[in-house]
Amino acid sequence: MADSSDNQKRVMIALTFVHCRDTEDITGADEFYVAGGAGTGLLSDSKSKAILTEPFDINSPEKRILSGKEYVIFDDNVHVDDFVEIGLEFRDADFSEKDFDAKYVALVSALTAAIGTAVGSLATPAVGAVAGAILAATPPALVKVLATIDKDDTLGTVQKRVNVADYRDGRHAFTWKFSNKNPNITEEAENSAWSDWDYEVGYVIDVGPASAT
Repeated sequence: MADSSDNQKRVMIALTFVHCRDTEDITGADEFYVAGGAGTGLLSDSKSKAILTEPFDINSPEKRILSGKEYVIFDDNVHVDDFVEIGLEFRDADFSEKDFDAKYVALVSALTAAIGTAVGSLATPAVGAVAGAILAATPPALVKVLATIDKDDTLGTVQKRVNVADYRDGRHAFTWKFSNKNPNITEEAENSAWSDWDYEVGYVIDVGPASAT
């Protein structure tokens, strides 16, 4: 669907930090990574993007700053009357990092294809449908490439809807908090958080003029 830049905003959503207050692993550090993605509604042609970060060690009470393309959840033009929905899994890896590194490109490719199909197949996405489709597509796509991923511990999941019209131009910073007692976060528009594992993940939503295509 072709659209004037006057009817679009560039929306960039990225992870900024992870703070581990208490690890899931009782013997030491967690191998923390993120899998999932984001997708738009029909007004923006059901765009989608996958995110799969490489695992890193984190122990309590460490805080790691996250930067770079690896931690970008979404970055594209979106119709001003449309939305971006996010579906993410935060995981503690049980697989070999060597196996993960060797198959990383294939994992990203499989996840990108699966999420694109899942988001694109939604004819009239209701609130939560895009995020739900992403979360449903993520584990099978990864297991097809690296079977040991299926054994990983899920520390938390998040579903969030970003209605573009609700955000002024500029940067908006938020935090997700999840623990073993409250691992699932669902947000329709506004940020909500709660907080024993015990993690805090920061993210930003940048909104600005549409970029040239």
